[in-house]
Amino acid sequence: MGSWWNLEIGGQAAPVWGKSYVSDELMLLFNDGNFHVSAAKLSVLEDIESSGGEQDDLPESWYENLMCYSTTVGALRQRLQLQGFSTEWVRRLATAYFDEQDEEWQKPEKEILAWFPNGAAITAALTTRSGRKAGAGSPPDRRTHPKESFLHEKWGELREAFDDPRFALALSLSNARSTTEVRLDLTDLVMGGWLTASDNPHREARLRMAAAVGADGPVIVITEGVSDARHLQRSLELSAPEVAHVFTFLDFEFRPPGGTDRVVSLTKGMAAAGVMNRVVAVLDNDTAGRDAKAQLANLRLPLQIVAVCLPDVPYADNYPTLGPAGDGVENVNGRAVSMEFMFGDDMLRDKAGALVPVRWQGFIDRAADYQARFDSHHKSDINDRIDAALSPTARSPLPGQVAEGCARLAAMLIGAATPATRMPASEQSVLTAAWRRDPFADIQIDG
Repeated sequence: MGSWWNLEIGGQAAPVWGKSYVSDELMLLFNDGNFHVSAAKLSVLEDIESSGGEQDDLPESWYENLMCYSTTVGALRQRLQLQGFSTEWVRRLATAYFDEQDEEWQKPEKEILAWFPNGAAITAALTTRSGRKAGAGSPPDRRTHPKESFLHEKWGELREAFDDPRFALALSLSNARSTTEVRLDLTDLVMGGWLTASDNPHREARLRMAAAVGADGPVIVITEGVSDARHLQRSLELSAPEVAHVFTFLDFEFRPPGGTDRVVSLTKGMAAAGVMNRVVAVLDNDTAGRDAKAQLANLRLPLQIVAVCLPDVPYADNYPTLGPAGDGVENVNGRAVSMEFMFGDDMLRDKAGALVPVRWQGFIDRAADYQARFDSHHKSDINDRIDAALSPTARSPLPGQVAEGCARLAAMLIGAATPATRMPASEQSVLTAAWRRDPFADIQIDG
C-alpha cells in the first residue's frame, strides 16, 4: 500500500503526481514561504492518536492541507528557468520528441491525425487546461473520448522519456497565468505514515542534495600561494593517485594575491555563497596560519568547509633562527613551518649542508607570538629544489624524505576532506523520513 500526492494548478489536478514520496528535484522548487502545516488539524490528529481513536471518523474535507505547499505559476516558472527548465526549452523538447515518434502517433484514426498533424500541435494541446486534465487522472475511454485518451498517452510517454518531474511541471505551467495558484498537498503522505507533521520536505531535500554534492563532488582546495597548490597537487598524484582526481585547486593563472588573508577571504566567500562542495583551506603551520585558522573557526563554518594547518615535522623542533637578539635554535612548529618544510630537512640545507635559518618577523597580537620565515632568496632556492624532486622527469623512486612528505600532505588532505557519514537512501526509499534522518535515535550502539 502507498499514499498518493498530486500537484494542482488553479485547483485542477496536473499530470505531476506520485506515490509515497516526492522527489527531491521537485521539492527543490519550494521554500519556507510556500510551506504550511495546519496546527489545528495537527492537534486533532494528535488527540485521535493519544485517545486510540480512528482517523476514519474524520470528515472527508479534513484530508486536505494538513501539510502543503502553495505558490504561483510565475514564481515556479522563474525557479524552473534557473534550474534549466525554461518554458521555451521544454516545449522544444516535447515537440522534437513527438516529431521523432511520428510513425507511432500517426497510426491512430484519421480524426486524431487531423487534430494533431505534428509534434507542435500535440505539445500545444498538452499545455491547455483540458490537455493537463487529460494527463492527470485515469486513462479516458478511447471509444468515447479519443482526443483525451490520446493526450493521456502522450503525457505518459513524456514522463517516461523525460523522467525528471520538473520537465512535466514546466510543460504544464507553460500556458498558465502567472498569478494562478499552484498547490502541492502532502496530507495523504502524513496520514499514511510516509511523513510526519514535523518533517520539512523541502529543507530535507536541500540537505540531501548538499550531502550528495559535498560527498560526491570535487574537493576544492584553497592555499596561500601558487607553489603551495602545485606541491600539494603533485603530492597527491605521487602518494595517493587513486584519489588525486577528487581534489581541485583554485586557478592561479590570474595571479590573485597570496597569503593568509587571501585564504580567509576566499573561504568566507565560499561559505557565504553556500558552496556545497567540500572545501579545504590549507594554511601554513606558522603564527599567521594558526591565527587565520582561529579566525575561521570562530565563524562556525558549514561542516563541509574545513581549515587546516600544515602538520608538524620533527626536524622543526630544533631549528636555527635569526633575530634581533642574534642566532638561536628553537622549536618553530606552529611558528615558521611553511610548505618548504614538508619534504624533509635535506631540502632545507645550503650547499655546505647547514640548515637554512628562518628569520623572526613582526609580532602578531591575536596569536601573542612572533612570526618567522625564510628570507626570499632562500625560499626561492628551496622551492626550486622541491619542484625538481617532484618533477615527472625526476629520478625514481623518490628520495625517502620527499616520499614521506608527499604521504604526509596527502594524508592531511584526505583526512580533512573525509565527509561525515550519510544515510545511503534517497527520498524514494521505503524508509520513513524520520528513519532516514536519524536511524539510531532510539537505538543503543555498543562500541
